[in-house]
Amino acid sequence: MDKVRTAFIGVGYRGKQLFRLLQNIPFFQVQAVADPGVKSSEISGIPCYNQGEDACLDMLKEHHPELVFIASPWQYHVQHALLCVEHGCHVALEIKGGLYIDEYTPLMELAEQHGCRVYPLENTLFMRENLSILNIVESGLLGEIVYMRGGYRHDLRHLLLDDAGNIGNREKTESVWRSKFYQEENGDLYPTHGLAPLCMIAGINRKDRIRSLTSFASKPAGMLQRIKDLGGNTDVEIRTGDVVITQLETENGILLSLTHDTTLPRPRSLDFEIQGTKGIWQGDRRLIYIEGSSPDETWEADRTYIDCYEHSYWQQWGRKALEVDSHHQGMDYIMLKALEADLKEEYPYPATLDDLALWTSVTPWSKISISERRTVRL
Repeated sequence: MDKVRTAFIGVGYRGKQLFRLLQNIPFFQVQAVADPGVKSSEISGIPCYNQGEDACLDMLKEHHPELVFIASPWQYHVQHALLCVEHGCHVALEIKGGLYIDEYTPLMELAEQHGCRVYPLENTLFMRENLSILNIVESGLLGEIVYMRGGYRHDLRHLLLDDAGNIGNREKTESVWRSKFYQEENGDLYPTHGLAPLCMIAGINRKDRIRSLTSFASKPAGMLQRIKDLGGNTDVEIRTGDVVITQLETENGILLSLTHDTTLPRPRSLDFEIQGTKGIWQGDRRLIYIEGSSPDETWEADRTYIDCYEHSYWQQWGRKALEVDSHHQGMDYIMLKALEADLKEEYPYPATLDDLALWTSVTPWSKISISERRTVRL
């Protein structure tokens, strides 16, 4: 396969990012986009289907793409993916759906029936450091993994609220639909950024399974405080706790901690830590400690280790990635190159729809755990 006929469903903020990056990869020949909320003038030189809810169906019928990127609002992900698979398309599925338990099951069955592949577009899998740590763990340098931590810790109040303190009213952003989840649900709304790399590194969902989950939520004060500061209406209901913590245990006894923290002031963080019987790595601080190698009970900068165990993806594509993808430090470009390599049957993509179903299941299970104040056995 020299080139792949490509289309988009959803070209909002995230869709446009991916669309721009594909201009740097000739393999992806973008033929058309579909999004009822986008003007044709916003997507230069590409047919834009934006008339009504059936716009994506019209696009599929007229252009017959081989691959479709889906970056529509979360609640439409599976619906749009099913439509694409019914038309024989492979799907590159943006994060995140999985809004209720077993939501992906019909898509799994239909994709297998039609021989279509579904690629989860979780970009944190392709961070240079995470992929190096994958190699480090597989080499045995950290020993047997015992504990891992990660999260989505990113102040989103500027996205969810407009300048007058109105929630869900920042035009031309995902605020219009994403804020509703904060008003209606209390759980880990976005577990995949933290959980996906941890599962990849430890082989969870392949060599190990999640056994139990317990979640806790703080009070929702941060968004209301910002609304008050901006002079907005503080009578609105916010249900999602400012900090949601989820503890997971695998069948092999690995403990994982996830944090969802998006409505309090803080610098952005993925909060990664990997701890084993021979050493520990702290991602935010870029520090590592290897027993018998590092100075006794003294952290080292991880740069030498990250360089030495650099993943083949970054060895091949890293320089170009940093040139064209400054927004996400190269990881989006590496992700797209990995997708290309799988479609060309050169290297397997490191995640499947089954993985995506596991990662996103944390959202509905965490809501149950919090509302019923109990540990959920999976």
